[in-house]
Amino acid sequence: MNLKLLHIFLLSTAGTFLLCTPFINTVELANGLVTGKMCWFHLAMLFFSVCVFFVMLTKKGTVIAFTFSDPLVLFFAGGVLITYKWNLNPEPEKLIFAGQLVILWFLLRYVLTAYREFKFFFLFVLMFTGLIEAVWGMQQLHGYSHSNHSLFRLTGSFFNPGPYSGYIAVILPVCLWTALRFQKGMHYFGWICVGAILIVLPAGMSRSAWIAAVVACGWVYWTERIGWEKTKAVYRRYKNATIPFVAIVAILAGCAIAGGYGMKRDSADGRLLMWKVTGKAILGQPLAGTGLGGFPAAYAEAQGEYFATGNATDREKRVAGCPEYAFNEYLQIGLEQGIGGLIVFVAWLGSMAYYGIRNRQQGAAGGVLALAVFAVSSYPLQLPSFWMILVFLGAICVTKDGTQARSSALSVSSAYPITIISLSVSSACPIISLLSLASVCLFILQKGQYEVYKRWGWMQTVYNNKAYESVSEDYKDLHDKLKHKPEFLFEEAQCLSKTGQHAEAIRVLERAKRLSGDPMIRYMIAKNRQTLGDYREAEEELLQAIGILPERLYPYYLLAKLYAEPEFYQADKLRAAASVVLAKKPKVESTAIREMREEVKKIIEKK
Repeated sequence: MNLKLLHIFLLSTAGTFLLCTPFINTVELANGLVTGKMCWFHLAMLFFSVCVFFVMLTKKGTVIAFTFSDPLVLFFAGGVLITYKWNLNPEPEKLIFAGQLVILWFLLRYVLTAYREFKFFFLFVLMFTGLIEAVWGMQQLHGYSHSNHSLFRLTGSFFNPGPYSGYIAVILPVCLWTALRFQKGMHYFGWICVGAILIVLPAGMSRSAWIAAVVACGWVYWTERIGWEKTKAVYRRYKNATIPFVAIVAILAGCAIAGGYGMKRDSADGRLLMWKVTGKAILGQPLAGTGLGGFPAAYAEAQGEYFATGNATDREKRVAGCPEYAFNEYLQIGLEQGIGGLIVFVAWLGSMAYYGIRNRQQGAAGGVLALAVFAVSSYPLQLPSFWMILVFLGAICVTKDGTQARSSALSVSSAYPITIISLSVSSACPIISLLSLASVCLFILQKGQYEVYKRWGWMQTVYNNKAYESVSEDYKDLHDKLKHKPEFLFEEAQCLSKTGQHAEAIRVLERAKRLSGDPMIRYMIAKNRQTLGDYREAEEELLQAIGILPERLYPYYLLAKLYAEPEFYQADKLRAAASVVLAKKPKVESTAIREMREEVKKIIEKK
């Protein structure tokens, strides 16, 4: 076989494996929709790194032109490492994943420089994944395929319609660009993908995805069919109509925003509150940040402080929650990595768009734009699939077409105004070799996680059947390997509590509280402390939980039971807590709420 053909076969296969990551769902793993994708990604990265290393050893004459985007990747990664809370170690898996992403970026830069054919090939594979997702979604809507969520018919390969819609919205401008750019053969495939995605995208009911798709596709169409010259010509010809036209567009945009707001008002108000509270949390530590994984606990603390000021409206209290994500990636990065990290990240996105336009890769740049817009009001970067396609699209944007050949090992390039240096093969070989070796090392660091999550998945089956004694020791055995997962810690604490190990349960829950803002953790701590007779500590825990989420009925119910304890009986506080349980109107009436009210009534009658 011709050596070049062998290179192309290996790299295309490995790249396709990576781009197929969204389709992986390993049901035998705990949270298999995410953990399965992560395990597959690491395996595919191992294969890709080995293939790149082989290509590097057997190919000569490649020069990598490093641009402004490349050091930004390193600066952002360095910021993540510097701000990371190593003593708590909240996200070890995400840290390894981030390392693989950095390696993937530079390996792709080498591959795309060596073989320019891969630019369109990777875009084609990405479009094909979007087509598969669209067809998958249609099957779910018509009942031919099962959904991954009990409350939604449409999820694709994701766990709810939000990220699913976001994923196909990111791919849509790539498809549109292909349809507009190519005239023979491929434009038919582009239009097929566009049509399939447009059929299913409205059904996802994701306003964030709709806006991302409209903005990115509008920009792609403008660059391919209109451009600055036509725009300026139209402006000069219809100069007097500019102000009315802008006013009409602004009115229509305002109506669309108002309609989107009214469609899911509670959801919209909830996100507005999240952004406000996250902004206040950023102001509390603008430079250092909380570090990777620090958002949930920091948000809960900031929300409690905000409600304590008395400035919050009743509406805000009603829609409040303790989210795992900020539903705005820029705010979340600003909180976790500080203002400096946010600036570097935004600069990186901007640089990719800049190079995408210069390299006439408007499709890839449109995908980056769609993801950037979607990230304003959703959480795409909390999922491995979105990070991966961002790296692919960004590398395609940044890499200039063609393979260059230079005699010098290191030289300044004038290819772009902000290109930094170019490395010849003699200089690039050690770098590529080290990166490939680093990828193998990172794979080794996480290779045991598959079995860990498989075992946890089995334990959850037993746990959900309330056989706590049967798996209590199993949870203890996995504690050190999964102590960064609040949901695991909660399950472990529940097993400990149900088997009478209350002090040990509290110790586990205290760590969970540092990792998560979930109020159930505080409720459970309070119940265990009440069982041990630590009534003051239990009361304090419940009052803190109420301060964070004042509209929840459950903590008032727990307070009523606490104040009814003979050793801690307080009649006035009991009546006050009971009155809230009996009078406060919940978001949704349920059997559990009716049972709580009946129990509180019985407590009052006895006292």
